[in-house]
Amino acid sequence: MLLLKAWLLCILLIGLSSMGYCSIKLDINGRERGHLKNKIDLGNLADTDFCDLLNKAVMFYKVQRAGRLPDDDIPWRGNSALQDSSPGSQPDANGDGDLSKGYFDAGDHVKFGFPMAGSMTMLGWGYLQNKAAIENCGASKIYLEDLQWGWNWLMAAHISPNEFCGQVGNAEADHAYWGPPELMTMPRPTMVIDQNNPGTELALEASAALAICSMIMEDIDPTYAANCLQHSKDLNNFGDTYRGIYSNSIPDAQNYYKSFSGYNDELVWGNIWLYKATQDKSYLDKAVNYYSEYDVGKMAQQDSHDWDLKAPGAALLLSQIFPGNETYINDIEGFLNWWLPGGGVPYTPGGLAWIRMWAPARYAATTSFLMSVYGGDKYTSFTVKQIGYILGDNPNQQSFVVGIGPNHPINPHHRASHHSLTNNIMSPVNNTYLHLGALVGGPGQDDSYKDDRTDYVKNEVACDYQAGFVGSLAYLASQQ
Repeated sequence: MLLLKAWLLCILLIGLSSMGYCSIKLDINGRERGHLKNKIDLGNLADTDFCDLLNKAVMFYKVQRAGRLPDDDIPWRGNSALQDSSPGSQPDANGDGDLSKGYFDAGDHVKFGFPMAGSMTMLGWGYLQNKAAIENCGASKIYLEDLQWGWNWLMAAHISPNEFCGQVGNAEADHAYWGPPELMTMPRPTMVIDQNNPGTELALEASAALAICSMIMEDIDPTYAANCLQHSKDLNNFGDTYRGIYSNSIPDAQNYYKSFSGYNDELVWGNIWLYKATQDKSYLDKAVNYYSEYDVGKMAQQDSHDWDLKAPGAALLLSQIFPGNETYINDIEGFLNWWLPGGGVPYTPGGLAWIRMWAPARYAATTSFLMSVYGGDKYTSFTVKQIGYILGDNPNQQSFVVGIGPNHPINPHHRASHHSLTNNIMSPVNNTYLHLGALVGGPGQDDSYKDDRTDYVKNEVACDYQAGFVGSLAYLASQQ
């Protein structure tokens, strides 16, 4: 009854205002609070066309596609990696392997399953969170195509209930080649986790991505959604039953995507998303118990939400599922507050929250998305300022998005767009094609940056970088 009264109050408030929308929250004691929520102040970004930026940013994943392409949305990309396949599988009618599609990870052509799954989880969360804005911007078609290209690969990689193909391509051999993926000729081995060589992080992250798939697709294609959900459940069971660090089972990933945080955060994260997809309380009970048992809230502090660590996002989701729970509120606000000016995270003189040297812009962009999800002026103002910095609203007037904003980069560390035909990172001088809308790594701690293709720390692009950035852009589009 109290909740109904609150909603009636909201309806009354909306009737008195043309500038807001209504939300229901609980105070610390669990009481419902109805309040009018105005759109945020976009400051220097008020005139930015975030719909246009969003539409460009989601095209990033079209550039990263492997396999036989069904369209010419990116005219300079063609079929590639057609022989990628799981052990013992048969090619399809076109002669293509069952793992030929999916996404190339970054500026290289390895299919790293762990960050690919994490990227699809974050990209899917962004869609769930900002669906109306994405639709209003006319970006839904491409956005959903991006997601399905990733989901289809994750399901293809799940070759039996307790087997998942976690990587395609030898990283060292791949990185020794500098040319477009269409011209690759090196062998591309497939690496598998199973009950004897477990990978809990990988299985639970793929489960989370496919749980989100079922939520997004249930009203669009119920059969497809059900398939995603079954894979999600099986992967959850696989990862939880047979526990092990995935990068120990796939040693080739260790120099690139080693699991530093372990799998306890993914045990919580994966079960939360499967609960949200099914409303089966047994998954939520596991998430709550694992969160407490493994002190996941502590893991979230003074760190980043990224391809490896999911503890901050887990704390945020639990704070939403259990409004008023002081533990989850303190954990997520402890994480978010540390990222605010004066909270502890280093800042560049120009204003970028700069947690570490390797691609700091992606951490700022992903944290910006989490800030937008949690809400509140002091948190959403972080989103505005950090995305503003990334787009060029900084003392150096330096954009970190390819083809967009002042002094934007044109030479990201990216083999396909550079398109060298001589296996030479220096030739041609400038990238042949523009990877429009791609977020590069970002500046040094002193705001320094050079558009240098050879600098993969500051100037590479990647699927995981882009996912949080897209979510932040979708949020800002919702505020216009």
